Amino acid sequence: MSNLSDIKRRLSTVKQTRQITGAMQTVSVAKMRKAEEINCRSVAYLTLITDIMRGINVCDCDFIVPPADGMDVMLVLSSDRGLCGGFDNGNFSAAEKAIDDNTIVMPIGQTAVNYFKGAKNADLRFGQIVSAADGAKAITDYLIKLYGKSVKSISIAYSVVNKTIISPTVERLLPIDDISGENAVETLFEPSPRQVLEALVPLYLSGKIYGAITANYAAEQSARHQAMTAATESADALILQLSSEYNRERQAAVTGQIVEIVGATAALSRKGEGGEKRF
Repeated sequence: MSNLSDIKRRLSTVKQTRQITGAMQTVSVAKMRKAEEINCRSVAYLTLITDIMRGINVCDCDFIVPPADGMDVMLVLSSDRGLCGGFDNGNFSAAEKAIDDNTIVMPIGQTAVNYFKGAKNADLRFGQIVSAADGAKAITDYLIKLYGKSVKSISIAYSVVNKTIISPTVERLLPIDDISGENAVETLFEPSPRQVLEALVPLYLSGKIYGAITANYAAEQSARHQAMTAATESADALILQLSSEYNRERQAAVTGQIVEIVGATAALSRKGEGGEKRF
């Protein structure tokens, strides 16, 4: 009977967990779709501003030619909450392959803060951001002042999602790579390409950081949806297993009780027959 009670208690616990994971799975679908819509809008903006910058060719600008001295900055994005499987570990692994003793690590997200807070040259000032737009602007304003002085390059580690495939990536933001591609359109700039570039780069950097944040958030929601789907399916399988085990144990207990009743009845019957013979 104790075994039946244990199975029943465990079955009840798994069913409650299944309700939670099922609800989170449903919620994650809505959040994932909303995040993907926001990310699509940011991609359109970045495509436009990148096309404008391809028309600029100022090879002696610090934004294109890397400064000789300074530290490298690595922005590392992560989630603020768990229940998204090994999503954050992909970003951390990609970032760690690209950092060295000359790199300032700037984690963005509570999980990244907890992971890198003991690292050398860790800068936690932007660990918590209220919104993607405000956070991107604040980070850009801070880094633009340091670039070319104490900072010589800026990179970012984040994840992108394509359907259900999540890919961690590290992208260099400054200095700008391949600013004048083959598809560059000849454009007339006023007052000068260099001045336009210097005014445009903060918008470009802010847009790239914002785009990375929205892309990473979309990937996070996709990872959370996958994790909750897997957890729900595992709970369903465990419920089926425990239900079958419970039914077997209950049937065995009922069979045992029937055997005891039949045995007791037979014993009483034999005792009654023996008593009549003695009299």
